[in-house]
Formats: sequence, structure tokens, C-alpha cells
Amino acid sequence: MAVALHLQGKFIGYLGARRTEVRPFTPGQIKLLETFADQAVIALENVRLFKELQQRLEQQTATSEILGVIASSPTDVQPVLNVVAENAARLCEANDAQITRVQGDLVGTVASFGPLPPTSEKRPITRTFPSGRAILDRQTIHTHDIWAEREEDWADIWHTVHRLGIRTCLAVPLLREGVSVGAITIRRTEARPFTPA
Repeated sequence: MAVALHLQGKFIGYLGARRTEVRPFTPGQIKLLETFADQAVIALENVRLFKELQQRLEQQTATSEILGVIASSPTDVQPVLNVVAENAARLCEANDAQITRVQGDLVGTVASFGPLPPTSEKRPITRTFPSGRAILDRQTIHTHDIWAEREEDWADIWHTVHRLGIRTCLAVPLLREGVSVGAITIRRTEARPFTPA
């Protein structure tokens, strides 16, 4: 016997019961299994809501922390960038985060967090690395598994990502009045795409 689990009109699974002998379930047993199925759906929804609430609380705490740093350092942007990088890596379950800034025709790392080494040298802005592509295209660049991409598409970072074990990368442009002024990039050492908020 199998009873469907439905949540908001969608099938999300089933609760099953089996016997090794030919003996049909009674109406009372069927009703009992249907009750258990309803309770399972409630439990699953409670877990989802709790996780969602916990995630929102973490995001609000991070926002509060960033605002606190801004208030305590109104003339020094470095502490703000450092806490933004740290919170981005932590909240997105990334191995690291880097914030790059456009400086003329070059881009350089201005803040980083995590065990992976940041790119310290300034380099020309090209489409052959994620933050460069995000800056030039003024859009989010999400590479699910960079090892599965063509080497020539990521020429500037190909050997580095293999050496460091970087698999998934998300680069978001920093825009001021529609102009890219930098990017924030988070990376994972496993092929696990980032999810929408």
C-alpha cells in the first residue's frame, strides 16, 4: 500500500507499507497510514520553514554586521569590504570570496576571505576569468563546473583553478549607475552550483 504525500497540491513523495503475505490492509489501517502521511508532510514543511527562517536570520545578522562596520568606519572602505567578503563566503557556503575593483583598464583584488589565495596582481580586464567577464558583461557569471568548460574560454585561470581545485564559481558585478566598478566572486572546490536566494 502506498499513500501519496502532497504539499500545496504537489506530489513530494509517498509513504509505503508492505506485507510478505497476501493479507489486504483494513480500512482502519489505510486511514491510519493516510494520517501518518499527513503528519509526515507537516514535519517536512516544518523543517523547510525552520531552515528558511534560519537562513533569513543569518542574512539579517550579516547585513547588520556590515552596517555596523560601515557606521564605525565611515571613511575607511577596507573593513567593510573584508566583512562583505567574509559574509558572502559563509552565507553562500563557498570556500572563499574575493572582491575585485576596476582601476583604469586593470582589475585587482581589494578584499578576500578564505583559505584559497587571492589574485594579488592587477591584470587587464578580459572575458577569460569570471570576474572580468562579470565586469565586462555587467551580469552575473555562474560556472557550475569550470573543469567541464573549454580551456580557451578561461585561459587566464585554467591552470590556477586546477592547481587549487576550484570547481564552481559565481561572479557578480559591482555596479554604480550601470557602470561596472568591480566584482565579487565566490568559489567552491567541489562541483556544486550555487542556488538562487
